[in-house]
Amino acid sequence: MKDSDILSGQMDIKLLDTMSDLIRVVDENNEVIFVNEAMRRVQGMDIGLLCPAGDDGNPNGLCDFRMTARCLASGENIQREVLFEDKYYSVKTNPIRSSKGKIVGAIEVFRDKSMEKNLQVELIEKNRSLIEEQMAAANIQQALLPRRGYTEKMHMDFFYRPAEVLSGDFFDLLEVDEHHTVIYIADTVGHGFASSMVNMFISQTMRNLDPEILIDPTVAIVELGERFRDLHLPETIYFTMFLGVYCDTDRSFTYVNAGHDCPPLLKRKNRVRLLLNSGFPVSRLVQGTFYECRKAYLKRGDELLFYTDGITECRDQKQRQFGVEALRELFSGDEPSMLEHIVHTLEDYIHQDIVDDMSCVYIRMI
Repeated sequence: MKDSDILSGQMDIKLLDTMSDLIRVVDENNEVIFVNEAMRRVQGMDIGLLCPAGDDGNPNGLCDFRMTARCLASGENIQREVLFEDKYYSVKTNPIRSSKGKIVGAIEVFRDKSMEKNLQVELIEKNRSLIEEQMAAANIQQALLPRRGYTEKMHMDFFYRPAEVLSGDFFDLLEVDEHHTVIYIADTVGHGFASSMVNMFISQTMRNLDPEILIDPTVAIVELGERFRDLHLPETIYFTMFLGVYCDTDRSFTYVNAGHDCPPLLKRKNRVRLLLNSGFPVSRLVQGTFYECRKAYLKRGDELLFYTDGITECRDQKQRQFGVEALRELFSGDEPSMLEHIVHTLEDYIHQDIVDDMSCVYIRMI
């Protein structure tokens, strides 16, 4: 078939020459019979010198005729990507048919996708960098957690499982002096960088408060709140905290609750009660609030369980929450490894991926 039969006339040629996409046409022998002005500008050659006919050595992305050969043989529409002189092209190869349906040639359209491709590569690189930064932040966050084990006053162990890479939960055990030990658990809204940075703020602030402030939980939580508000963070960022101070001279445990809707459990001889108290979360919206201080007296062998709402609000296959009462009943048992028993029970209960951070701290008094 003549080339003029494949390209129906000067009108087609002029139309193709006005297009910004690179376009070429091959005949049924896979020989180039037309390239538009855009392709000529890219290669800077005349039609006869663009690529040797039938060259399948693929010296560059524009001189690969294997797809046109395949298209001529099978009649299929083919789409692929090629790289030529640091530019990415999306290439569509389609057969050209005569009025009787016979394949008489093929047309290829090369569309420059370099900007989209470069943006995609840049996005992938930034995402990889973000993941690396999150992992580094998560390692720092976990390094700030207290050490498991024994002190002269108590044994401490914990379970800690972030819902994502970074956690909004944090807890610590601080030996203030030879008689006073601070125990707290906090839950910051969210799971990302902001919540993890708030947790680092809580950790460093609590560890650097004057001992005279730390041994009084009411004064400590008020001071922490004032310093938090000085950060001028968005009003949507806030945290809850249960803060207690144990004094071994009279075995008292004095505590306040800053909006932490997960009252710790105190067990004595398999009888469990909640350490109830109330107070507002720490946020920019609440200033000058008063936190009520309550007190419990701990004996040797008493056990305490601090936790966040990720524990009680986890769900089973029927979307039922685990709940405080189920945790209370579980804690009332006499399992020799209580924390391990709780964790295994929760793992069996949860049906799907967790949506909130899960933390609980187990204390046994000595």
